[in-house]
Order: sequence, then C-alpha cells, then structure tokens
Amino acid sequence: MPAYLFYIGWTAMAAYVNLHAGVGKPLWEITVPEYSVWFKGIIGSAWLYPPMSALIRVSILLFYRRMFGKAYKFINFAFWILLALQAIYVIVNSILPIFICRPLYKAWHPIERPKYFNNWYYYWIEVAMYSTSMAFDWIILVLPVYPVLKLHMPFRKRVGIAVIFMLGAAASIVACYKLGIFVEQMTRFYQVNPEWAKYEMSLLIPPQFDEYGKTFWIPSQLEPTVALIGTSLPAIRSIFTKTENANTGRPYFSTKARNLKSAETSTQHILHPSNKTASTGIPTSLNSEPTKRGNYLELHDTIPLTT
Repeated sequence: MPAYLFYIGWTAMAAYVNLHAGVGKPLWEITVPEYSVWFKGIIGSAWLYPPMSALIRVSILLFYRRMFGKAYKFINFAFWILLALQAIYVIVNSILPIFICRPLYKAWHPIERPKYFNNWYYYWIEVAMYSTSMAFDWIILVLPVYPVLKLHMPFRKRVGIAVIFMLGAAASIVACYKLGIFVEQMTRFYQVNPEWAKYEMSLLIPPQFDEYGKTFWIPSQLEPTVALIGTSLPAIRSIFTKTENANTGRPYFSTKARNLKSAETSTQHILHPSNKTASTGIPTSLNSEPTKRGNYLELHDTIPLTT
C-alpha cells in the first residue's frame, strides 16, 4: 500500500508539472512562472523518486519471501540484505538533494537559479541514484529464477510463474533506457537551438529542456508503472480466476465442491427406495463389502423406513 501511495503522489506531481510548466512547448513560449513550476518539479522528483522506487522493490521482495522463504534460506538472507540496502538507498538519496542549491529555494527561481544551482552536482547524484536503482532491479530480476525452476510442476507452468515474477522487476529495462538518455542529454549543454539562442533566457535555461518531456517525464512515469503492474500480476490473476468462476457458475473451490456433490449423490442413491432389499428395507449398498480405508460416507442419523 505505501508503494501505491507514493506512486499516486508521483503521478499527481508529474501531471501537474506537465500541465502547468509548459512542457512540450517551444522554450521561447514558456513564461517565467511556468519555468518556476518546472524547476519545482525537478526538485520534487529528486526527493520523491527514491522512496517510491524503494517501496516497490520492497513489495516484490516481500512476495518472494512469502513464496520461497521457508524452502530456500538464501531467499531470506537476500531479503534482509536487500531490505537494509533499500533503507540506506532512501536515506542517502534523501540527503544529497539538499546540497543541489544553497539556499535551496533559489532552485526554482529561473532568473537567480544559475548563480546558486550546481548543475554538475545534480547530474552526478542523479546518475548515481539511477545506476543504483537499476542494479537493484536486475538483482530482483534474477533472484527468483532458481526457486521457480525447482518447483514440482509442469515445465510450462514453471515458465509462466517465472515470467510473472520477472515482470515484477521488468522496470529495469526502462531504468536502463532512462539512465542512458539522461547521460546523453547532459552532454547537450552547449548544443543550443539557434531559434532559442536569440532570447536572453537561453542563457538561464538548460537547452535540454526542449525534449524534457520525452527524456525525463515519460521514462520516469513508465518505470514505476511497469514495476507496479508486474508486482500486482499474481493478485490480478487471482481476481480474474474468481471472476471467471463466478461468471461460469463454478465455485472457487471447485475440487472440494465436486467431492461434496459426489457424496451427496451417493447418499441419495443409497436412500432411493429402488436400492433397498425387499425383506429388510435396508439399502443394498450397506449390505455390500466395506469400502476402502479412507472412503467415508456421512448419512443422516435417521433413515426413513418405508412400509
């Protein structure tokens, strides 16, 4: 649940920034107040991303531990190690953004920002954070492979379960793309659009902002979305199974229901008048040889006798 709350907060922030900061418009058409919202979104994302991504990974690890922890000790060991590393990851990446700009509130003032904001410090802490996050995602990606392959079930089902588990960490693919595009974009400091260079604001606004929606906000939104979908797949599958059984009229515990139905049918067969002997009125099935051990049939305390 905490992961979903942080995800909702991240999504709300991303939607607000993209709608009110002029993201996607030509840079020379964006107003100073819109740039202020833009920079606030950058600072907010630096603090919101670490706990959101860490909580998503914790939810995946808890699922692994519940599934394999009792059978495989190394899963428990890996769980506690990775859980501790997630805590360190959040603490460190919650402290580092404080030093991006001093005083911090100058970070979202477009005119004053270049005097106080350390662009290269921001670049390196973001690269370190995305690299660490990507490493965690790849570890979680391969962690359940061995236990799944050892499951005693048909190979096809084992492959299906492995795919479900791996989708929980499939955000690592998006994380790789986001890290790569972020590094590539930071080399564009001196590649200024000629049209944008005609304006004085081009001396204050990073030139990478002309593609910021595609290079930052879309990958940053896609990564947690893919991770949450993968994490939720087992629960979603269970919901669909229950819904399908409800629509077809079959109870969810179909095996137990079939056994009870079989017992009920057998009881009705024994108590049917045509199955009683003429002399005693006792069901013929009760005169036969005892059933095999373990096969029991529960009858009513009173069997109505016919005259």
